[in-house]
Amino acid sequence: MRYNSRKRLKAGVHMQIINEPDQALAQAVQGIQWTYPELAWVPDTYGCYDRHFADNQIPLLAGGGSGHAPAHWGYVGHGMLTGAVMGTIFTPPTAEQIVKVAQAMTHQRRLFLIVKNFPADVKAFKTAQTTLQDQGWDVGMALVADDISVDNASLKQRRRGVAGTVLIHKLLGAAAANGATMAELTTLAQHVTAATKTIGVATSGALIPGQADASFTLNPGEIYYGIGIHGEPGYRQEPFQSSERLAQELISKLRLNFQWHAHDHYAVLVNSLGGITPLELMVFNHDVHELLQLDQLALDFHQAGTFLTSNGMHGLSLTLLHLEQTDWLAALNMPVKTPAWPNH
Repeated sequence: MRYNSRKRLKAGVHMQIINEPDQALAQAVQGIQWTYPELAWVPDTYGCYDRHFADNQIPLLAGGGSGHAPAHWGYVGHGMLTGAVMGTIFTPPTAEQIVKVAQAMTHQRRLFLIVKNFPADVKAFKTAQTTLQDQGWDVGMALVADDISVDNASLKQRRRGVAGTVLIHKLLGAAAANGATMAELTTLAQHVTAATKTIGVATSGALIPGQADASFTLNPGEIYYGIGIHGEPGYRQEPFQSSERLAQELISKLRLNFQWHAHDHYAVLVNSLGGITPLELMVFNHDVHELLQLDQLALDFHQAGTFLTSNGMHGLSLTLLHLEQTDWLAALNMPVKTPAWPNH
């Protein structure tokens, strides 16, 4: 298929390495299939599941809009998710698609859903939950609302589900693999979601395939605190000073929310939102680590990488999980077999 870039590309706009925009997502899925054959894809959906799933535990299904790769397909495999179902870019799957993926990946008529707290996502997954329950399924659900960014007008917390969702996948995945019951998964989800908080910053907005303009624009040299993973604007713009200044702002907001004390135990997730270079990521990771050490926190678990993105956004997010129980650390360290989670 021939792609005429002259239809869209002008000087100063964002170039995307794709073919026809309306084919980008389908072609990306085909590329994933070539690289990760252990994922079985469900026809007429952007959903997949672990083809090696033994169907001997409660299966976990998560998802949302595409454009957040490697979330959520990258966390499908033993020890994390059983399946993932995505919609189009930044748009959740339909309830019918969620049901179709659930029915394809398990014959047990039991299922646990992990859902990011966006109104459209919650509506689609709750509708799917009701549909399956009407068919005799036992369906649990965790709502992840780790974003502590505030709305610029009301100053109320947005409570969106963002990068901390990946830690929830890991913790619930370990529990499910160890034979947790539906009640145990539900209780664990309530505790770990409450103990997980995230905030982000970016220097550019997100990109939709085929659209030249990013979701928001900044003046040269500006940054935006509190942005969302669908390219939503944040709560404050200011001139960029340094990576350390970014880390100070994000940590100050997390400190205020956690009200931590010296020697409290935490897991740290430093996340690229998609456009950050490894050098930038690790400089920021260095600053985060040093600043948290000044607060005398016990940093028992620390991951830095690209875990949940906002397509094309040049930005970072910082997630902290208060390790309230010692077995949570063991769950985070448990090896898994997935495309994207690093086993250290």
